[in-house]
Amino acid sequence: MVAKILQKNPKVDVNTLHEKTYHLMMAFKSKYYEKKVNAFLSTVKISEKDKRKVKKGLLKPGGANDYENIMEEVAIPIRQSVQPLSGQIAELCVERELIKVGLKKNVHYTKRKKRTDFIVYYPNIENAKAEHRIEVKNVKLRERGVRGLVFDGDTMFGFFNSPAEFTQNTVEIIEKSCKSTGGYCYIPPLTLSKIPYKSRRLRSNTIFGQDMRSFVRKGKLS
Repeated sequence: MVAKILQKNPKVDVNTLHEKTYHLMMAFKSKYYEKKVNAFLSTVKISEKDKRKVKKGLLKPGGANDYENIMEEVAIPIRQSVQPLSGQIAELCVERELIKVGLKKNVHYTKRKKRTDFIVYYPNIENAKAEHRIEVKNVKLRERGVRGLVFDGDTMFGFFNSPAEFTQNTVEIIEKSCKSTGGYCYIPPLTLSKIPYKSRRLRSNTIFGQDMRSFVRKGKLS
């Protein structure tokens, strides 16, 4: 899916890439539901008018937990199965940012090592004098996002879309944690602009790649 978006627009920014890929994934899911409903209705001996009513009812979105439709509300595992894929999409988008600035996998960075998502090395893996651990989060910060930063990463990269999650206490935790590791919390510029509590450790995720390239060259982030 990521490749499909990049094929149309190779210069797309990381937040647009993540958003479009996520929406594409959800569109595929909706088509999957519709295909299954159509297959089921083809076996039922009712009028076409009634089939349309049943289909509309089955595919109608809603529910207390923002389920895709009544089938998803009943079959919770289907919804849960999307979550790992969402995380993979986020990681692919982040890796693209590293590749864009000339960093190479297993030369300048690794994936899924030492309980973290990415590790960037100075100046490279073979002659590593320093390393920087990166935790990747999707669209929700939640408490575990902050815990991940404290225990598993030096820097956190996320596609967080809710400024309200960045309370004063959360921003203070991020500031303290990132200051101790020499890292930053990279978030979408739109979300960043709406957070009332300011911190030097909150940065736009559009400059993440440049910062990681700087780490590879200098061994630290400025």
